[in-house]
Amino acid sequence: DVVVLEPRWLCTNILGKLLSVETPKAIHHYRGRYRLEEVQALAPESDVEELLQILDAMDVCARDITNPSMVDVPALIKTNGLHRSWTEEEDEDSLIYGGVRVVPAEHLTPFPCGMFHKLQVNLCRWSHQQKPEEEGGEDSDGDIHLWTNGAKVSQAGVEAMILLVNHGQGVEIQVRGHDTERAKCYTLLDTICSITENLLASTLPGLLTAKYYLSPQQLREHHAPIMVYQPKDFCRAQIQRESSLTNTMGGYRESFSSILAFGCAEVYQQGTLATDIHISEVPLLARRKLCRMLDPPDALGKDWCLLAMNLGLTDLVAKHSNGTPNGNPDSDSQQAELQPSPTAALLQEWSNRTNSRVGVLMTKLRELGRRDAADFLLKASPVFRVNMEALTGAPNGYPPTCNGGTSYNSISSVISR
Repeated sequence: DVVVLEPRWLCTNILGKLLSVETPKAIHHYRGRYRLEEVQALAPESDVEELLQILDAMDVCARDITNPSMVDVPALIKTNGLHRSWTEEEDEDSLIYGGVRVVPAEHLTPFPCGMFHKLQVNLCRWSHQQKPEEEGGEDSDGDIHLWTNGAKVSQAGVEAMILLVNHGQGVEIQVRGHDTERAKCYTLLDTICSITENLLASTLPGLLTAKYYLSPQQLREHHAPIMVYQPKDFCRAQIQRESSLTNTMGGYRESFSSILAFGCAEVYQQGTLATDIHISEVPLLARRKLCRMLDPPDALGKDWCLLAMNLGLTDLVAKHSNGTPNGNPDSDSQQAELQPSPTAALLQEWSNRTNSRVGVLMTKLRELGRRDAADFLLKASPVFRVNMEALTGAPNGYPPTCNGGTSYNSISSVISR
């Protein structure tokens, strides 16, 4: 662990000098890769190894484990527009496309300045980790290219582009590969989504995000603007027993399988869709918001109490009515605040039942007259869940050896430039 005793030294002399627009272009390497001596030149009085440990913990830079003399500093990249879009290729007919856009779920607002640099750092770490596994593999495999507000990674013949879009209000992940590599395309998309969501969860822990899905046909046709399908679109179509969505821009329908799983039957059949997703899969922040909506007593009784009865958990009403604002309005307010959320206890208990799915809860909330809570759940619920361990034999999610926004050096890195 490292303790910085002089924050002014770190912020002014190091970060200020390193990230300043006035930094001379002595550091000018393509895609933000620099030699250790160049970083040392910016801070000649510092131990470069110790300094890089701090910068690495703050997600300012990433060390290349395959080439220890090199370091990636995405914030210093001046190149713009490189590889920003895919163009027509000779074998275009055999390529498949898909992608998602990660956005704030409730209010469209730009991510903080510097967040995308942190994502580029985490993508560099992940890319470096892929190389040692491929003994004797080509250097291009598992490679990464960076530019301002963008990154392109490739793994096992599948490519992904990660872009900061809509004036910083979303992170778009587009993936393409040959139609024989549909499962690999899904795996790469799932991995990069995990990297992005883990970083956002640790850097902006109070921000609830949602995944919007991009039209695969428009991606393939390189057609802009691209149709974006929201979680509510899938839920409504599923309730109507449909398995495709209408692309209003293109005037055609696209199947759930092509939008969510690159048309890979194996992946799609292993997945759980929208209203069938278990309530425990709903993000913690979304469940907390539901608690804030349903915990306060309602004049007509349309709160957690009636929901508990509708879900067949009447015994919980008596158990959680004491000491809460619902059960004892005269109790000390500070003591009431310390009580556990009755809605949280209700959802926890209900999650042990076989029918505890998102669709069932939405229906019960609407029956209760709480359309506000049902609509929020419609907006914040995940669309598609696949057990990646069952599919590939690999653990689900992002490998824990990377920072993902929280350092293995135990230094909090929630600072965003």
